[in-house]
Amino acid sequence: MCTRAIVTGFVTIIIALVAVKAQWNCAGPPPSASPKICCPWMDGGTTYNDTIYVMCWERYSIYPLIPVPGGGYAGGPAGCAAECLFNYLGVLDINHRGTLINKPALVRHVQEISDPERYPFMYESLNYCVDEANRRYQIFGEIQQRDPVISGLDNCNPISGFAMSCMHAYSIRFCPDWTPNDEEGCDDLLDFYNQCPLNPY
Repeated sequence: MCTRAIVTGFVTIIIALVAVKAQWNCAGPPPSASPKICCPWMDGGTTYNDTIYVMCWERYSIYPLIPVPGGGYAGGPAGCAAECLFNYLGVLDINHRGTLINKPALVRHVQEISDPERYPFMYESLNYCVDEANRRYQIFGEIQQRDPVISGLDNCNPISGFAMSCMHAYSIRFCPDWTPNDEEGCDDLLDFYNQCPLNPY
C-alpha cells in the first residue's frame, strides 16, 4: 500500500514536471537555440534572392520590432522587409479583396534559386505556409489599415512576414536531418515550435 502510494506520487511529480516544461508563451520569442545547429539542413542553401532580402532588411532595420494585436508585425524589419522582398519578387497580388500571395509565382522563384535536392522540402513548407497566410488575408488587411504602430512608417501588410516565419517554423518542426543537442537546447526549440507552429518571430 505504501509502495503504491510512493509510485503514484512519483508519477504525479513526473507528469507535473512535464506539464510545466510544456508551457510556452506563443506570443513571445522562441528559445535561444540556434536552428542551424539543431537542423543542419537549414544551413545548406538559400530560399530567396539574398541580395534583395538584405537590401530590404537594411531599409527597415532602423525601425523597432513591434507586435500588433491580431497577429504578426505591421512595422519594423520583420514585417516590412518581408513585404519589400515579396514586392520585388512580384509575388503579391493586390486587388479589391486585399493582398494575397501568388503561390505559383513564389514557387517558381524558389525552384529557380534552390538546390534541386532541397527543393522538395522547401515546396512542402511553402505550400503549407502560403495557404495558411492567404487564409488570414482579411485580418492582415485590417491590421494594415489601422493607425501606424510606428511613427513615420505606414503599417506593412503582415502576410509576407507571416509566410516566411511559418516556413522557418515548419523547417524546424519537420527538419529532414534534425540533430538533437541538449547543450544547444534543441529539444526545447522543437517543443516550442510544435506548440507554437505559427509563432511570428
